Amino acid sequence: MREILDEFSDIIRTIEFSSTTERYGFQFLKMCLRLIDGSSLRIWEKRFKGSLQRFSYYWLDELDNQIIGWDNAPHHPQIETFPYHKHVGGKVSPSKDRLIDVMRYIACRLR
Repeated sequence: MREILDEFSDIIRTIEFSSTTERYGFQFLKMCLRLIDGSSLRIWEKRFKGSLQRFSYYWLDELDNQIIGWDNAPHHPQIETFPYHKHVGGKVSPSKDRLIDVMRYIACRLR
C-alpha cells in the first residue's frame, strides 16, 4: 500500500482513515483517501495469508455520490469477468482492475 500512496501522492490530499486488523489468518484493510478535487476513494480489502480474497474500491464525489465502484462480490454471474466487475452510472460492467489500475484511472482524470 505504501507504494501506491507514494506513487499517487500528487492526487491524494489526505488519508481520512486507515485501519488494518488481523483475525484467524485474515487481514482486513479499510481506508479512505480524500483526493485533490474533493472526491474520495473508499478502499476495503480482505486477504488470507497475503492473497487478496475480496475487495471493493469506490470512488465517490464530494457529496458521497458514487462515480465508479469496483468489487468482486459474487452477485453478477452474467458478467464475463465474474465475480470481478465495476459499477458505472447504475450499470454493471466487466472489469479485472486491481487497485493500481483504479488509481491510474482516477489519476488520469485528476491530473
